[in-house]
Amino acid sequence: MPAKIPQPLGTLISVTKFASEHRMLPSPAKVLVTPHDERLKHHNPSWMVKRGPAVGTEDVVVAGRGGPIAARVYTRPGTRPGAPAILFIHGGAFMDLGLEHCDNVQRGLAHRTGYVVVGLSYRLAPENPFPAGLDDCVDVLQWMHDRRPGGLDPERIAVGGESAGGNLTVALCLYARDNNGPKIAHQSVYYPFTDTTLSSPDWDSGLMPGVNRRAGELMVRLYAGPEAANPLVNVLGADLRGLPPATVITCGHDVLRTDGTRLVEALRAAGVETLHTHHDDMPHGFLMLSRLTRRPDESMDEMAREAGRRLGSAESADSVTS
Repeated sequence: MPAKIPQPLGTLISVTKFASEHRMLPSPAKVLVTPHDERLKHHNPSWMVKRGPAVGTEDVVVAGRGGPIAARVYTRPGTRPGAPAILFIHGGAFMDLGLEHCDNVQRGLAHRTGYVVVGLSYRLAPENPFPAGLDDCVDVLQWMHDRRPGGLDPERIAVGGESAGGNLTVALCLYARDNNGPKIAHQSVYYPFTDTTLSSPDWDSGLMPGVNRRAGELMVRLYAGPEAANPLVNVLGADLRGLPPATVITCGHDVLRTDGTRLVEALRAAGVETLHTHHDDMPHGFLMLSRLTRRPDESMDEMAREAGRRLGSAESADSVTS
């Protein structure tokens, strides 16, 4: 069993579990009643997540192959031309949320690193199944490389994401490797979904209130459909050789904890340098719980530090470490 969740976060999880057991939480199917464009705009409540540091932001529209993609560029005051960049990808089971969901993370990374940070709202399933969301991530990464928003250095780009965004992070690295895409220097993968076969017993564990095997099967069916075995979805089954160094973060109270651990093992077996940090007392999605625990800030410190090891400082490309 995972370690006990610290207070006051533990109280929130207990209340959520009670609500789930008494069918007071909306099911994934009910969430999909909300129109696609409204789901993209979902915000986290202010009692749950701190807004993040004050940094400069610019909302942009990227011309993607499937239509316009909403994105946001974050820069700390004084960010210099030639700074490295991070593309961060939100979660939401491929069917919910948009860049606002991870706004605090994107602000936090820009503040900590002095890098140019970009978030995006990729198209959601079921209206836009695979590969639509991944295509949008690919197109925004290429836009960052070609257009250099904020004056970023196109040779020093990292990617990261949480949950479904962790899956898309690995898939983006695979796509870039195999299709001569922009070079990715580092990947930060938070509590990722990696296995479309749902082979982990954690799906039956009750570790996440309201999320079980049935919910996982719905997600796979609506997002991937007949492409569920595609290695750009089932990333645990992909050839991971030659991917950029990785930081993988898992947590104990999470039906994806085994997914993340297996990804670490697979990356290392493929020769990819991989740092694994496991927070046994944290729930899935803890990055968005910054008013209830200090762990999101500590984890963002780690993410910024590990990206910095690969991309170097915001001031000079000469400071990149090997």
